[in-house]
Amino acid sequence: MTTGRNVGNLLPEDYVSMPIDNVDLSIGTAGDHGQLYPAAEMPFGLVKLAPDTYPGAATGSAHTGYDHDDHRILGFSHLRFSGVGNRGVGGNVLLLPTTRPDDLAPEHHGLPCDKASEQCSPGYYAVTLDEPGIRAELTATEHTGMHRYTFPNGTSPCVRIDLGRGFTPVRDVHCTVLGRQEIVGELTSNQMSSSGWYRIFFCIRFDRRFEAIRFHPDHPRERHHRSSDADGSLIAVARFDGTGSKPLLITVGLSSISVEQARRNIDDEAPDWDFERLRERCRQAWADVLGRIDVAGPREYRTLFYTHLYRACLSPFHVTTRQGTFMGDDGEVHLADGWTHYNGWSNWDTYCTKFPLLTLTEPVRMRDMMQSLTVTLAQRLRCVPGEAVFDHHGFVPIPTVRYELSNTILLDAYRKGIRSLDPEATYAVMRDVAALQFAGDRERLGYVPRRPDLTCEYAYDNWAAAEMARELGRSEDAARFDRRAAFYRNVWDPDLKFHRARDEAGDWLDVPDDLTVVDEKYVYEGSMWHWRWCVVHDVKDVVRLMGGREAFIKELSYFFENDLHNHGNEPGIHAPWMFAAVGAPWLSQTWVRRVLTEPMVQRYGTHDFLPQPFHGRIYRSEPEGFIPEMDDDDGCMTAWYVLSSMGLFPICVGRPIYALGTPLFEEVVLHNETGSDLRIVTRGFADDAWYIRSASLNGKPIERPWITHREIVEGGTLEFEASSEPNTSWGATDDLPW
Repeated sequence: MTTGRNVGNLLPEDYVSMPIDNVDLSIGTAGDHGQLYPAAEMPFGLVKLAPDTYPGAATGSAHTGYDHDDHRILGFSHLRFSGVGNRGVGGNVLLLPTTRPDDLAPEHHGLPCDKASEQCSPGYYAVTLDEPGIRAELTATEHTGMHRYTFPNGTSPCVRIDLGRGFTPVRDVHCTVLGRQEIVGELTSNQMSSSGWYRIFFCIRFDRRFEAIRFHPDHPRERHHRSSDADGSLIAVARFDGTGSKPLLITVGLSSISVEQARRNIDDEAPDWDFERLRERCRQAWADVLGRIDVAGPREYRTLFYTHLYRACLSPFHVTTRQGTFMGDDGEVHLADGWTHYNGWSNWDTYCTKFPLLTLTEPVRMRDMMQSLTVTLAQRLRCVPGEAVFDHHGFVPIPTVRYELSNTILLDAYRKGIRSLDPEATYAVMRDVAALQFAGDRERLGYVPRRPDLTCEYAYDNWAAAEMARELGRSEDAARFDRRAAFYRNVWDPDLKFHRARDEAGDWLDVPDDLTVVDEKYVYEGSMWHWRWCVVHDVKDVVRLMGGREAFIKELSYFFENDLHNHGNEPGIHAPWMFAAVGAPWLSQTWVRRVLTEPMVQRYGTHDFLPQPFHGRIYRSEPEGFIPEMDDDDGCMTAWYVLSSMGLFPICVGRPIYALGTPLFEEVVLHNETGSDLRIVTRGFADDAWYIRSASLNGKPIERPWITHREIVEGGTLEFEASSEPNTSWGATDDLPW
């Protein structure tokens, strides 16, 4: 019996194993049930080397290029974002081993694969391609991907290289053949939804000389090739000597700076052709990350826990060279002096779960991430006009998604002792973001016309700016942002008791006849019911607006009891924990456990009701791992699972506290950087023991339904006594911090 580190009490063999051995990367990869993928990738690495399958990757239905139910592979591409919807973003530099040297047709639909031969574990992917049985193996470093292709004896090894393909349109690509072992070049591709662009430089290096290479379209100059103006395609097929059975090795280096840097990244990170050494290095990096938490409990729960912890550690991406340089959003090369720059953000989705989780598991990386976010936002505020700064408009060096609610992430990290190198610079960015959100007439009106959802989100970001101003002794700024933090009250209809749109004259606008529908006329990806619980920075005031604590609990209970909750999308995923925020934690214990483990009715997709309500478990250890249309959104939903299954949840990101619930595990150990581990023990652990009868911290009884970040990092033992019956007195306090 072994664990990542010492868990504590000895438990049955089925309850413990090495964390990394519990990861199942097939979970959430089938259809639109997570939009996840199996890849060779480092924790937070830029390169995500994974198969693109047909027809999913060709039609866009496989948002990250891979669908477990597909049986053909178009090739193996090097960039992607985990579960962010639309048609995804990335899918560039696509390589396919083949024995067909003349296959240059752009409409090529890949090769059939033997699904039973697929292997994927952290740091490694392998599959056998039929016709005639080529074994493809992949591993990666932060900025390179290594391919190992084993061809059957007697065949002519070829590699099809598609440089003009991506999940979004590639605007331009050109390349140069260097000798007979390298192809270098650059491509410019649209960001997700085609509202911005990124530029990637590449180097494709072979471990032997190719005998011949052909391009489509061909170019009059032998060594230089570029995409056609008509379709943006650029395809090459390289043919190699077929004698002998030695596998063909290929290393692809990527950079957002230059071709020279792409080549240097190979020299720095994969200087030889030792595939197994790189594979083991990648596996060990994942073992270190996943070993930050040990859990002891049923096998399925462990599988889901560590697989979802893995998914929460994919971005933002490490984009700093060994020389300390990185490409900024301003199009200039910068030096990260004493820190690592990260880019590739999806903050609207991840602010509420993933980044608070990383403050617990990755505080050192989080310092650099907060420095990176500060620098990136400062550059975007200078270069991108208006609110386009919050989206992927304009130039971003690599694939990215969005930046809303970044202020909450920056404040949360600061209050947990994770500081950027220059807190004053961080505050300056937060101040400018908050000022932009309620600029002009919005300041005068006290809301965003026709958008109650944005009004509430911007109020939250302004609250974060106010709190940061207070931390730094800027009382005048704090007062200004405090006033704007309360603007959510201006879109609360006291008669309807819902957030509601108003026009520029201050008049209430229409509402749907049925408030449960998702019509997206005034609020995004949710019904008025979903957005009803969105204000988390002033819950006490929302309770007042709702008519008091009992009214709030009654309405929130109605929301769950009538299947109005949509766990498949972000606007309401914190709602099960809101009972704890108003002093009824036993109801949070009920609904959180149901979301984690019990069959539930889910009526909603992303933009509407599902064609038929789904009835079943929301999180499952199978390829259809999530409910229909539920995407992971860059680790947001998987981080929700990780936090909630530990019995910890940050209801208000920016307040360094976590609501307490009943863990899914008999024992959890958080290994803090200080060495002072927190051990969470559940006495009376059972499948039907959802409720906290009592709790103690380091031997002292606690009656409050929360724990501070400081108490977690100081370590000790948090102990729960679980029960199959709710204890309505534990945690039922009026002295609540939300």
